[in-house]
Amino acid sequence: MKEQNIGFNNERYLRNQVAAIKKLIGQSREKLYIEFGGKIVHDRHAARVLPGYDENIKVKLIKKLCHSSEVIFVISAKDIMRGRVRGDFKITYDKEAIRVLSELEKQGIKIKHVAIAMNDENSVKNRVIIALKKKMEKMGLSVHMFFCIPGYPSINIDWRAVDHNPFIKINKRIVIILSPGGGSGKFGICLNQLYGEMKSGVAPHYLKFETFPVHDLPLYHPLNLAFMAASADFYDKVMLDKRHGTATSYNRDIENYELLHFLAKKFKSHGKYLRKLSSVTYMGVNRVSTGIVDAELIEREAAAEIARRLVRYKFEVARGEEDEKVLDRTRGVLKLL
Repeated sequence: MKEQNIGFNNERYLRNQVAAIKKLIGQSREKLYIEFGGKIVHDRHAARVLPGYDENIKVKLIKKLCHSSEVIFVISAKDIMRGRVRGDFKITYDKEAIRVLSELEKQGIKIKHVAIAMNDENSVKNRVIIALKKKMEKMGLSVHMFFCIPGYPSINIDWRAVDHNPFIKINKRIVIILSPGGGSGKFGICLNQLYGEMKSGVAPHYLKFETFPVHDLPLYHPLNLAFMAASADFYDKVMLDKRHGTATSYNRDIENYELLHFLAKKFKSHGKYLRKLSSVTYMGVNRVSTGIVDAELIEREAAAEIARRLVRYKFEVARGEEDEKVLDRTRGVLKLL
């Protein structure tokens, strides 16, 4: 008899996801950057829409890759400046960053490097950012300040600005890019690092690990719509990967793929592996659908998540904590169910 209220099998998912990533890792001995999207610890959105999902399963996945890897932890200066709050814990982004770093260390993932991304002339003087940087340095972390790249994320970015950002030299073959949550500037750091690697004569690989949207589910599947509702404040939009033809992706990853491909063309020899990525779908690896054991239950819970987000945004708008546009966007998502 099927276990009640379980729609997702963690063991099956983890087995398939690890195998898929290891297969890609095994295709070359060159430097590989793996960007992990979304929340790394306590991913409660995923646990709500995928009943049975282990909210720390990404940590287990990372630990299986840790033997030959090093981590760069990315924090957004813009999110600190605007006072971003993690909704389920009701704590500000700077405190969430410290909490996640401590939690990762407890779970056996040692981090040496922190990148504070998306800086400008105001953020470097911000007292909260200065205090956070000092606190992390006292924790023994190496903290690097990265500035916004003019023109990003279009292909018309100012590459001279990239030259002015630091390059974090890491000798291990696999570099894992993590953050407290989505929209933290991870890809911008990857772009800086990949550019630096190719300038120094390395031909790197890039891989995007993402939980949502689920590439091999329909565009308007409730799971993908729930992702849009959860990221309404980033104005994320689930879209078809036109270069692939049938797979589902979203606007920011599609933009990032085009930028990555453009960057690879600047380096005839050392951009060869990046140029082999024929679409945003092949830039990533997503095996969430292999863990689904009760599709009907998951569809119901994903729909319920959209409704919960709608209620939450209504209250936040009423309190002046959220923009009315976020609420309107979520109403539009609900109509697509």
